[in-house]
Amino acid sequence: MKQSSVIKTVLFTLTALLLFAPMAQERFKVFSFKPLEEESGAAPKPNLTFKSYRTAQYQTQLESYVGEHFGFREPLIRTYNQFVYSGLHSVTNQHIKRGLNDELYLKMYLDEASGNTLVKTYFNVENAKAAAQYNVDETLRLIDTLHSHGTEFLFIFAPTKTAVYPEQMPHYYRNHIQEFSLEEYYIELFKEKGIPHIDFLSQFKAMRDTVTYPLYTRTGTHWAASTLPFVTDSIMRKIASITGYDLPRICCLDAPLSTDYTEQDSELEVKMNLLWPLEKPALPRPEITLCDTAGKVRPNLLAVGDSHFGTLIGTGFTEAFAHWDFWEYNKTSISSNPVYNFAQVSELADAYKILEDADIMMAVFTAPMLYNYMFGFTDSAFGLYEYARCDSCKREGRIRWLMHSITSDPDWFDAVVKQAEEKGISVEQALRGNAEYLIYVEEQGEN
Repeated sequence: MKQSSVIKTVLFTLTALLLFAPMAQERFKVFSFKPLEEESGAAPKPNLTFKSYRTAQYQTQLESYVGEHFGFREPLIRTYNQFVYSGLHSVTNQHIKRGLNDELYLKMYLDEASGNTLVKTYFNVENAKAAAQYNVDETLRLIDTLHSHGTEFLFIFAPTKTAVYPEQMPHYYRNHIQEFSLEEYYIELFKEKGIPHIDFLSQFKAMRDTVTYPLYTRTGTHWAASTLPFVTDSIMRKIASITGYDLPRICCLDAPLSTDYTEQDSELEVKMNLLWPLEKPALPRPEITLCDTAGKVRPNLLAVGDSHFGTLIGTGFTEAFAHWDFWEYNKTSISSNPVYNFAQVSELADAYKILEDADIMMAVFTAPMLYNYMFGFTDSAFGLYEYARCDSCKREGRIRWLMHSITSDPDWFDAVVKQAEEKGISVEQALRGNAEYLIYVEEQGEN
């Protein structure tokens, strides 16, 4: 009896510790945990019932609830995510859907494949075709303008996993694939008008059953890292053919098999925030570099596109260019020149110079992004060329850029703030005064 009482006491104590440990953690912060990334805006109070687990807001509500009431937030959320994935065959991240054979898809691409994006954007196919025809006419006008400034144009059609492997899509989307493809319609128009482009959509569909490794990983949404040698070599050859430049060649030094996937090959798995890593087959991790570089031309590149161009950065492809700039979604500047790196394109005073210096302007977009064609780049380019003909506009643009540069330098900006306090003027006035003085010094140096 005495031994039984001791066992009961031990069990009770352990149970109590397990129950009160989260509250103790929240109160005394025994362990330090990095906070989870949360969606902006306050989450509504959750209705934490078993039946509500499938609602779109439930994951955000649960994170908020656990964050407010428990100390071990991250482990609990990841445990819950794992339970939903392994036990209920679902995904808590509302932007990711689980297809056949555990293939993961980004909902944005599923919506495009099933026609939801077309209906939401254009209402019907006729309107979509009319918009595409207008955009292609504007592209032709853009090409003429680029050519007058010595710049060539190339459009890359980046295919989606839904278009290449539709049979693995979730049941609902697989049974609601729309017959009309806006991407294919654009490709037809580009062929008809003779616009330089690469149709990776048709190429991927033709080669999907003949390649040794899948063109997209089960846990990724961009073209697989193992596909990049083919993609980058194709783009380099196309640029050479339309420019006439003698360019370096893309080479693959090594491609060891590994289950340690690159970021692009496992991005959807990472976004699911599971407790344990998923089992994945070994895939090549190619090391892409340049060869035959002696005496070759290294042109300047301006790319406008979505994240598919981002997968090419750092592969050796960008090393073929003397200078490259990537205007992601025509919004954020990512550049080989640190001065232009991570600036807002709309605030980039040297945007015209970048466009003017480009030997090749390349657009890289996948199907859903065609519903916001080049994110207004044609209008941006026409505006920049018009801006260049206005001397006062150029001076004002230079002032705004220098003001932005000052605010980006903490020490410099602090000095300007102190200067404003001493002179009794606004910080904006002090910034402008410093920028105008810098331009004065530049002009004196030129004279």
